Amino acid sequence: MRDFRKMLRWILLTAGIIWGLLQLNGAIFAAWVAGGPPSSNPDGWLFVAGNRLAWAAASFLAGVGLFILLRRDRPASHYALVALVAAVLLTALPYIREFIGSDSCLDSGGRWSDLQCVHSDPSAA
Repeated sequence: MRDFRKMLRWILLTAGIIWGLLQLNGAIFAAWVAGGPPSSNPDGWLFVAGNRLAWAAASFLAGVGLFILLRRDRPASHYALVALVAAVLLTALPYIREFIGSDSCLDSGGRWSDLQCVHSDPSAA
């Protein structure tokens, strides 16, 4: 059983790092699209880049937190628990950002479309 736990620790750490790197790659790409070539929705791409960056940080923290938490020779560390709580909060952050953005857009009389606020009257923006 000890070997299984040791193997599981390394698998979870490696998965967290790999998934975090994939999310970081997506964040860099979204930021590049927002600022690089002509885009019809640069604000939406920046929004996606921020989301991906939060998910990358959450993945790294979750991998490290689980790696520390699953140690057999020592009790659960406070660092592991803080890392896991931070990972959960970072995972929820993009959804909270979208809710706040869409809510403030709808309150101002706009329409939330493609991760940006669209106003029917150009002077309202």
